[in-house]
Amino acid sequence: MKLLPIERYTLLTKLSPEEIKKLLEANVEPSKKGLRTTIGWSKPATGKPYEGVVKNNRFEIIRIIDYRNSFLPVITGDISNEIVHTAVKIRMTLSIVVAVFMTIWMGGVAIGLTGCLVEIVNSIRTGSKFEPLLLIPFGMLIFGYLLVTLGFRSEASKSRKFLQDLLQGWEEGKS
Repeated sequence: MKLLPIERYTLLTKLSPEEIKKLLEANVEPSKKGLRTTIGWSKPATGKPYEGVVKNNRFEIIRIIDYRNSFLPVITGDISNEIVHTAVKIRMTLSIVVAVFMTIWMGGVAIGLTGCLVEIVNSIRTGSKFEPLLLIPFGMLIFGYLLVTLGFRSEASKSRKFLQDLLQGWEEGKS
């Protein structure tokens, strides 16, 4: 079981690397540097669905959404020209800040869970009354895992479909 979601796959397409870069540039708003101070949940005026950088045969993009989701995948891609087609190696991960925060948070929950497991085992051995509050870290662990996984996977599937349609491609190993 992966604790942090990461998706890797390769899209194959008949488009040339130059055509792919043009399509990406037409759909990617340049990244804004620094702290983002937006009021409300409105999209930028350009109407482009992604923001990021498309440079040389690489790109790093993130979907622009009009709602809050800290688990949006950061999409990086490498474009390589092959004999019959062009391959785009895509990797989707959490942002580093969110990954570090969730690792620390889940680590704290795991430590609490260990303490609760020790207490449960001790109460079974001594025959004392079971405390239902000792199950809270189990719920926190499940909640944290589902929060990250569902938030990431829902956005990753939207981006996967968008890139597949935009690049007129298919996943390697699938037809």
